Amino acid sequence: MPSHLTRVVFRNLIANKPVLYRGCLYRPTRARLPLQHGFRAVMQPQRRTFWNIWKPQRSVKDAQLMPGFDKMLEVVAMEDQAYRPPPPPDVAKAFKLFFAQRDRTFEDFHIKLADRCYKYLQDNPQDDGRPWLAVDDLRMVLMRLGKPPKDGGKPHLELARLLYAELRKQTIGDDEEGVNSTDLEAPDADHVRDIGHHIGILCLYGASSEARDLAQKTMVGGTSLRSKLFVTSVWHKVLLGFSSEGNEQELLRTMDVTRKLSVPFTTTMQAVLVHFFTRKNDLEHAKFWFSQPAVTRKNGIETQPEPASLAAILRLCALKGDLSFGQQVVSTLLKGTPDKVAWDAVFLWSAAIGKGVDEVDRMMNVMTRRNDEARSKDPEVRLLRPDIDTINELVEFSMSKQDPYSAERYIALGDKRGIMPNAKTNILQMQYRLAANDVDGARTAYYGLHSDDVKNDSSIPVVNQLVRAMCDAKQHHFDDIMAIVDELHERKARFEPDTVATLCLLHLRRGELYDAADVLQIHAHNYSPKQRATIRDRLLGFLLDRQISTAEAWDSYTILRNVFPETPRNIRLKIMKEFFARKRSDMACHVFFHMRESDHSEIAADRDVYVAAFTGFARNADAESLELVSNQLKLDVNVELDTKMRNSLMLAYAATENNKKALKYWAEIAASKEGPTYNSIAIAFRSCEGLSWGDHYAKPIWQRLKEMDIDIDKVIFTAYIGALARSRLHDEVVEMLATVEQDYGFTPDLYMLGNWYNATASIDRQPLVEAWIKEHYPAVWTELDGLGYTKTMDGFGYKLYNINRDLDP
Repeated sequence: MPSHLTRVVFRNLIANKPVLYRGCLYRPTRARLPLQHGFRAVMQPQRRTFWNIWKPQRSVKDAQLMPGFDKMLEVVAMEDQAYRPPPPPDVAKAFKLFFAQRDRTFEDFHIKLADRCYKYLQDNPQDDGRPWLAVDDLRMVLMRLGKPPKDGGKPHLELARLLYAELRKQTIGDDEEGVNSTDLEAPDADHVRDIGHHIGILCLYGASSEARDLAQKTMVGGTSLRSKLFVTSVWHKVLLGFSSEGNEQELLRTMDVTRKLSVPFTTTMQAVLVHFFTRKNDLEHAKFWFSQPAVTRKNGIETQPEPASLAAILRLCALKGDLSFGQQVVSTLLKGTPDKVAWDAVFLWSAAIGKGVDEVDRMMNVMTRRNDEARSKDPEVRLLRPDIDTINELVEFSMSKQDPYSAERYIALGDKRGIMPNAKTNILQMQYRLAANDVDGARTAYYGLHSDDVKNDSSIPVVNQLVRAMCDAKQHHFDDIMAIVDELHERKARFEPDTVATLCLLHLRRGELYDAADVLQIHAHNYSPKQRATIRDRLLGFLLDRQISTAEAWDSYTILRNVFPETPRNIRLKIMKEFFARKRSDMACHVFFHMRESDHSEIAADRDVYVAAFTGFARNADAESLELVSNQLKLDVNVELDTKMRNSLMLAYAATENNKKALKYWAEIAASKEGPTYNSIAIAFRSCEGLSWGDHYAKPIWQRLKEMDIDIDKVIFTAYIGALARSRLHDEVVEMLATVEQDYGFTPDLYMLGNWYNATASIDRQPLVEAWIKEHYPAVWTELDGLGYTKTMDGFGYKLYNINRDLDP
């Protein structure tokens, strides 16, 4: 019976892998780092076991996954492979842990996994038939789905529908029409809140029509003030949904529905409509809805529009040149004793119609003086002063006009008036300074954020942008960048994929391999595949940059392979070719074997990978690696030999001076059903160069081409005269070159004559070639001589000019 150990040993030898035995008495005393798989010389420093015995060894951090995420991944992987998934109790626990994260934004990828796990739990209930998720669990998950990602959201909507159906089944039955009261004071009114929240989720993810139909059945009124507030808030969500979808027709139809149901028209609904039409630059409709009487949500009393509505309508009036309506709005606000909202609208209107910062400052003085006069007559009048909200509105307006200079002046105006900036002010400062490429100014604004302000999630995107800008500027101290990064880590803030990629490249450029790997291990596993691809592509761009060293390129590949195991074949093929181009065929061979050993169909080596590998070995004349991969090809049942594959093998063996074996592949090509290509013929002639009396092999091929009336191109002709020249048939080459233009229609050029010279591997014959070229094509010789050359045999042999003689398979 054949020994299993023998088979394992030979397979490892063929694959260029070490033979490991766990019980070896002389095995290393410490475990290998994951990053040191493959090319060890670059990654593994020399260790002295005695002197470093008390020194802790640096290791890469483990991948930090979201709670429960690994178990959910396991469920999907087992189902895809038709294996038994984990037990439902473990999956239910992981599902709850995953959605217990309060401040997490879940991407489509995460929710798709959660959807598969939830369906698995539905298909496998408890022994008594009860579901694994209780009512409170369902409500918690639905609450988390209310925070949408930046892109996508369709999986969120599908999961929300499944969860709401189960929640409805456990609370109110199968029919919403049974809910005929929206009285939130009733003891069983939780289902009403569930319906309202579900309507909000539908509107959030583009199902506003479905949400409106559900609202028509359920949100029909209420007796208490609290219930009325809830109903108006639900209809406000429906309007917001159609507004975000840009559906004007359904938005107006929804307003007709609210009138029929006697739902009050609140200032929040008015703000949605005004903003919708101002975004469309539709001034007439915006003016119409702005002029409609609206009531407050809290007490139902008619009042003036919200500050956001005032700002939007005045801005659009200034843009469209309708100064009369804008002035009418301002005059209405200033009647009697205007409040601060009115004054803020006046300041914004002044800025919108072109008044400068100094004029706005004078208007603020007028406001202060009039308020002081009113307070002197009536002490009950409220104190009115411009505050930081006033300044922020003016700054936002300047930013909308892409005028950072005015924005800076408004902040200076607030400072002159003793108005302390808040978190929003500093965030706005960072935004417009970064837009103006003022990285130092943005950094100063960042340090203006107070300890309480930095907890505001709205600052996280712009702080991410600041970190990227500081890294890209390449003039800020590394410790200054890391101080901001560490603060984001302490806040447990979300790092954007571009920020993670930028930090990773920063560490790699500094030679900090482990720190670069740590950044990816902490963050990259929590992103969706699309976001992970963003980081991977940035890392790939660094790897392919010829400005970095080969060691840095290998380190980058090692990180990429370990952190992004899903990297597809086409990218790995680029990396393999890159190492071939760097003349490191040993590293390229490792990349090949990593593909060869993969079980994934999108990663495993295919014909193109083998062809690229053999071509690379030919460029590098690496006979050892050629034999390793050639043996792998014999064992690979998924790859068949065709003409292109044989071309690459013929080219590789010819480059490694195994020309007889190369010509065996030519014989196989000639005898195959597919037959040779033009590249096959050129490679066959190149294979004849390395043989003694190679003309005896080349001439029959040439004769057969002539007999079959094959069109001879310049590449085939050049390859043939190269085979003749290597056999010292100088006169025959000269004779062919003399009539080549008449016979084949192309003139000898640098490529043809340079190949001829290099193929003449003889100190005696090369002067003859040089004299002939100088006599007949002096311009070509001047160009060839300008390329420079090297001499073989340590400077004592024949010359080889620096021309590219590579052939493609």
